[in-house]
Amino acid sequence: MIDKLFSLSGKTAMVTGGASGLGKAMAMALAGAGADVAVADINQESSAVVADEIQALGRRTLALQVDVTSATRLREVTEECVREFGHLDILVNSAGVTVLGTPMMDMEEKDWNKIIDINLKGTFLSNQAVARQMIKQGSGRIINVGSMSSVIVNQNTYGSSGVYCASKAGVAMLTKAFAADLAKHGITVNAISPGYMKTPLVEGFWKKDPAGYAAKMSMVPMGIPGEPEDLEGLVVFLASDSSRYMTGVNVLIDGGYTIW
Repeated sequence: MIDKLFSLSGKTAMVTGGASGLGKAMAMALAGAGADVAVADINQESSAVVADEIQALGRRTLALQVDVTSATRLREVTEECVREFGHLDILVNSAGVTVLGTPMMDMEEKDWNKIIDINLKGTFLSNQAVARQMIKQGSGRIINVGSMSSVIVNQNTYGSSGVYCASKAGVAMLTKAFAADLAKHGITVNAISPGYMKTPLVEGFWKKDPAGYAAKMSMVPMGIPGEPEDLEGLVVFLASDSSRYMTGVNVLIDGGYTIW
């Protein structure tokens, strides 16, 4: 019974930002649970590498190039998934960005636009494009990737965290708004909000600033960063029938950072 609750056999998914880091870990987790998975990312070459790994698990897959700020392209890749798989049951929005090293008062408008466009507008457009297909099907699971920064302002950051926080707080509220609109169509919409995670991008900054890294970890009760694989169980849960009565929720997975 438990295996059936968490099985994604016969399901299909698209993961934006799925070519690396958290997105890749979640794409692989969905495939491991039985889903066919399209890897959608701005980097086509990296998408193809992850798609090969998914195919090696015996799943159908697609490697898709997508800019999540383009409504037209998101409609196209949604249609491509449906042509290939016949339906699209799960969307994971993991595409995101920040601009490090710039204090709020010195941030340029172009950097504000980049963060808001990819993190917030991109989430909105991805939800909208795939939800239209899910409405036709009468079911679906949408999982947006937020951040613990959706509920707090990070201390000991490299700058610009306020804009990132604003974008991720917007993702949390978009999740609730879409959940309210789509519930009557059998579609659930939830968010995963990670804390400090050990991804290649972030590790590079930590290695350059060991004191800053130590300061960050001192604020995490568990004392360590999360690994991308720490999201695997949660994303499978939210994509599966075991979460069928759960919608509009922002799930924090942060090693306890937001306890304080």
